[in-house]
Amino acid sequence: MADNLHVCLFDTTAGGSNPFSKPFNSLKGIKVIGVASTWMELREWLQHDDVDIVAVNLDSRGEDCLEVVEQTTRLSPTCGIIGVSNNTDPVTIIGAMRAGCTQFVPGPIDNEDLAKAIDRIRITRRRSLSRSKRICVIGSSGGVGATMISCNLAIELGHLTDRRCALVDMNLEFGDVCCAFDCAPRYTLGDLCRDGVDIDRHMVSQAMHELPCNVSIMGRPDNVEDSREMTPEGIQTSLQIMAEQFPYVIIDLPRTFSLLSAAAVNEADCVLIVTQLNVPSIRNATRIFKCLVHMGAREDRIEIVLNRVKANFERITPDEVAAQFGQPVFALIPNDYQRVQSSLDLGHPVMSDSPNSPARMAVQKLARRIAGEDIPDDINLSNPGLFSKLWKKPLKTG
Repeated sequence: MADNLHVCLFDTTAGGSNPFSKPFNSLKGIKVIGVASTWMELREWLQHDDVDIVAVNLDSRGEDCLEVVEQTTRLSPTCGIIGVSNNTDPVTIIGAMRAGCTQFVPGPIDNEDLAKAIDRIRITRRRSLSRSKRICVIGSSGGVGATMISCNLAIELGHLTDRRCALVDMNLEFGDVCCAFDCAPRYTLGDLCRDGVDIDRHMVSQAMHELPCNVSIMGRPDNVEDSREMTPEGIQTSLQIMAEQFPYVIIDLPRTFSLLSAAAVNEADCVLIVTQLNVPSIRNATRIFKCLVHMGAREDRIEIVLNRVKANFERITPDEVAAQFGQPVFALIPNDYQRVQSSLDLGHPVMSDSPNSPARMAVQKLARRIAGEDIPDDINLSNPGLFSKLWKKPLKTG
């Protein structure tokens, strides 16, 4: 790709003195190659020119601008899309992201905001050349085991691929990822993603807390109030930089639907809804499925994981769950409560304390399905080896 990103503008008031185009013309590192005022004109640019970014004035009249965004995504899926609007309420922003905008810039356009949005697209386009996958995990209700699956899935992916994976705790108020590993990272997601912090690769690397199991943790903020200062742009930039450094980025999501969560799920390769075989959990899972789609997650990338299968209290079958969602259940994790809870209490992964646990074997199967061809031929899938011994030693948390 050339140093200058090629940008095409969409604005129904397009013209030589159009104020919408001025901020783009004044920025370095980009080249405005065209201005379109109708979808037909924009389509011509996309079909016959090398367009890296399309910037859409969402306040334009005369055309359904969100429909233009959706059509652009279908015609040119690798193209970055910047939505610009004077309306900055959450409904407008989430609607733009759901339609396909990869960045949102409030109007009137501030040159610094625009430059940061374009820089994030540069990172995204570099990421598209790599094989990094973003996996989001969300529980249908408290206690269904979503964090357990997030933690052990990250471990299994690191073990199977023999590469270090990232694990991000986005349950910003009450996340338990660090507790599950009995560790206290020096830096947290709150340190990176607060307003005014210019995030770069070095900062992300320094903030990741490395564990002796091919997993690097990005913990939640230490204080609940710190989560209020975090920005969607910070989340998005941090995750994009992690994608350059790690083959897998596992995100433990809260059941809070906000712009921060939307920034995480919008580019997710897979979203796992963890639920159990009882009516309240399945009802919540159905609502969560719909909310995820509304936030921008692709429906064909949302999967259902059933945890604690074959527990004594079940009244619903996996086949009934599959019929409810109109798709096969992605993974079944058998009930192994005693060993799983023991591992959580001790701050040890199930893999080290109970390598033959049915729950551990099921999570490994889930990891193998996600990793696919990324698993080296010489990996020993059954024996954690030295990894198990490392976890028996006192864990240094500094």
